[in-house]
Amino acid sequence: MNPSEEITEALQQLNSPNERIRSQAALSLGWIGDSSVVAALIHVLKNDPSAKVRANAAMSLGQLGDEKVVDTLIGCLDDKDAFVRGIVIYSLGLMKAQQAIPVLLHVLANDPDKETRMAAADTLAQLDSPEVIKPLIVAYLSDPEKDVRDEALDSLQRLAKILNIPNLEALIEEEKQKIAPLPPKLEETAAQRSDPLTVDISQKDLERRRKDIIETIEEELPKLIEYAIHNEVIPFAKLCERFGCDEFTFEFALTKLIESKKINAKINPQEKSFVILKPYAELSEEAQLKLKLIRKKFGIEW
Repeated sequence: MNPSEEITEALQQLNSPNERIRSQAALSLGWIGDSSVVAALIHVLKNDPSAKVRANAAMSLGQLGDEKVVDTLIGCLDDKDAFVRGIVIYSLGLMKAQQAIPVLLHVLANDPDKETRMAAADTLAQLDSPEVIKPLIVAYLSDPEKDVRDEALDSLQRLAKILNIPNLEALIEEEKQKIAPLPPKLEETAAQRSDPLTVDISQKDLERRRKDIIETIEEELPKLIEYAIHNEVIPFAKLCERFGCDEFTFEFALTKLIESKKINAKINPQEKSFVILKPYAELSEEAQLKLKLIRKKFGIEW
């Protein structure tokens, strides 16, 4: 099939009632590298009911790199799905969209989703602008999530090299004086540890957090798996790190997803990994390589 035929087929598939077919079509249009598909991808990004499909459209638009879509991508940073917002942010970074800096700074400071704020911190480092230094320092010093603080620090260190900022530590210290410190974590006393009521409350809190993590995995993992390759082996470890959970919790959530047919995969409990099954969506070696590069650029790693 020549590129023109591939484009025609993928554009037709964008209208399929099958979410998986639309999702793969939206992703494949980014590999083809033809700007004639931009309008169709914009329509999908704005209107498709599936977050997976919208995310793939955003990823493909970032890959195609047409400057005319920057305003559209910025406008989609209010998407109700955090994963879509994250992919939109990474696309803006790929396109070096300087005009996105103000809205990305707003996302860094205000988005309720941790992963989205991390994406904003990472992308801001790609825009090579001195104006993002102070907001990144504020995020590093005051964001409630350690992962976001770590991402902000990494972005600061990268920018310090790019912009030749020799006094980053001094700038951080100066800003620290202006910001109220995060409340210290209370140390558990021996009396608390021996108090049955305290132990019971602590256990319930752990169970509640585990339930929240499982719900997050069930919502987000099917979206990530869209970027996997047929027969690809995925270790638990990287995804456990992403979701902040242990392997038992991850395997439990993964099993639920497989049993409910939201993911087509086979678990290898001995190797602590699983194999993705996409028998109807096999890719050429060239397409597989390109997909892996795309994943890396967008921070999707396993």
